[in-house]
Amino acid sequence: MGKTSEDKLIPDCIFELPKSQLALFLSRLFATDGWASVGNSSRASVEIGFCSASRLLVEQIQRLLLRFGINGSVSRKNKVNAWVYSIRVSSMILKFAEEIGIYGKEEALQKVVKVAEQRATSKQVPKWRTKDAPEGTAWEKVVSVRRLEDEDDTVAIEVPGHNTFLTSFYEHNTFLAACLVLWWVLAVGGLAITTAPTKRQVIELLWGEIRRTHKRLDLPGELIQTKLTLTEEARAFGFTASDTNSNAFQGVHHPRLLVIEDEACGISQDIDEGASSCATGAQNRFLRIGNPIEPGGAFEKACKQKHIRIPVWNHPNVAWAYEQEPDGEHRLKPAVRPQIIGEDGEVLPPDQWPDSCPRDAIPGAVSITWIEEARAKYGEGSAYWQSRVCGLFPEDSTQSIVPRTWFMAARARYDADPEHWQKQSIAHSFRLGLDVGDGADSHALSRWQGPLLWSARSIPTKGDQEDVTRAAGLAIAVLKDIKTRSVAAQLNRLNPDKPHQGSVTVDRGGVGAGAHALLKEQGYPSTGVHWGEAARDSAQFLNAKAEDYWALREACRKNEIAIAPLGQYEDELMEDLAGTYWEMTSVGKIKIEDKAKTRKRLKRSPDLGDAVALGFRQPRLRDGSFSHTPISYA
Repeated sequence: MGKTSEDKLIPDCIFELPKSQLALFLSRLFATDGWASVGNSSRASVEIGFCSASRLLVEQIQRLLLRFGINGSVSRKNKVNAWVYSIRVSSMILKFAEEIGIYGKEEALQKVVKVAEQRATSKQVPKWRTKDAPEGTAWEKVVSVRRLEDEDDTVAIEVPGHNTFLTSFYEHNTFLAACLVLWWVLAVGGLAITTAPTKRQVIELLWGEIRRTHKRLDLPGELIQTKLTLTEEARAFGFTASDTNSNAFQGVHHPRLLVIEDEACGISQDIDEGASSCATGAQNRFLRIGNPIEPGGAFEKACKQKHIRIPVWNHPNVAWAYEQEPDGEHRLKPAVRPQIIGEDGEVLPPDQWPDSCPRDAIPGAVSITWIEEARAKYGEGSAYWQSRVCGLFPEDSTQSIVPRTWFMAARARYDADPEHWQKQSIAHSFRLGLDVGDGADSHALSRWQGPLLWSARSIPTKGDQEDVTRAAGLAIAVLKDIKTRSVAAQLNRLNPDKPHQGSVTVDRGGVGAGAHALLKEQGYPSTGVHWGEAARDSAQFLNAKAEDYWALREACRKNEIAIAPLGQYEDELMEDLAGTYWEMTSVGKIKIEDKAKTRKRLKRSPDLGDAVALGFRQPRLRDGSFSHTPISYA
């Protein structure tokens, strides 16, 4: 009640329901903004979906349905500024219809089920099975790959004009990319271009694999480090381009072009867009390979369109030992666990396992020990676990100063008990954080009271001589309003002898100095901070900026603060804080990355994030005194 559509979420108690009650809840929830539809084309598309302006709500639905083994995708619809959860795979649709259903929309769901059942039981031969296959033959999917008992044996199945080899390997992505490059040049007769974030990755990794494979198989063509030439048309080359040089691919066109981005998570948006602009022909192909480490980049955006995910559970070293549980997580099978886990809870050395437990099929690759150590060290919900183990893009980077999950938790804390957080804030005066834009950036202002962030907003600068005055005026308007706002008036009635005071913290470096001077001249309590100066704890932090941001991070981590609804600025602030990364200097001090890196990641300056960090520093008590040590609000 009382929430905007963007603020809706599913209460924690729902996640604790048994599956029977949870299915009932989801059935009624889909009855509101959900649908089941069949397209009008000759090959009608089918979909079960749910739409909401709240990204958190849609992602919560996705997680709840995983308890039933139902997997769907989440995407953003920019035209209507909303988020959509959709299920399009026939097997998932049938499972949803069987276990969930949509209350009041049974007829529409039945139409979708009918089409899904027809597809699931269809005996038609898919087009891919006969495309380019010799007459009288069809392609088959590789069901499994296993190591032969006698490694000297090789089985070959021969058909006219084609050779298919069953080999004894389970290879790394880079090897796969190397094989594709060689095949594209030598068999397709096309142009293959590869790139990677660093020179070492290009020369030593992907092209190292290409050189080794080319030599081992004695393949044709002239190969020199990162260039393979068979003919003028059939060739390949690899290079490393500048992070922002999208022109690196300019003018590269070929009727049979293959572009491969290796370690794609490290490829910048500019480079990815430059590469995409080349692969536009009907016979052009684009392959991105990498680990889903950093969310929000070009690699994640491409994966949302189409991808093949290979989680660690698919690896033959560990697949035998794990099963997926109702909450969607993979854990050791009950029959396996007591055989390989010791009394201390750690994985026993493989030589202590019973003979019935398989040993690693591929020594040196992923192992059960590594998985369980990662589970214990990082936790199943961590960004590390999501990316390195599950093959999913994490919601956050481990280097985010305030990860998205922490931010959303702070918002949820306020919504769960607004009265509690308002009472927690009574002992404190309002304090504002003002980040002054320099003409290219916006002015931003935050308003804190003790552990509670009441508001944050930004206004664009105009690049004229009045920008500094407007920035100061933004803060003055809020200071004047503090005494007359209904919330402040109510709090003052609770303690009329100590009226609320408002103060401003401004970064006085650069253009902020002018706004700070104007506030002081007009009699407003303004504290000038130079974020480039030494921190109070100079042994741990490089400068005051790192110390202030870290104080905010720790308060979020410890669940000590709450965030009130911020309206249109909420997502922007969340991305500012998640997109600002912290680093360690060579001498072990915490620092905030250079703003140029943050700008590049966000495509803008994190003005709201800076304002919130400035406002949070040095909480002021209602008697006007500062606290120079962190205050625990728990």
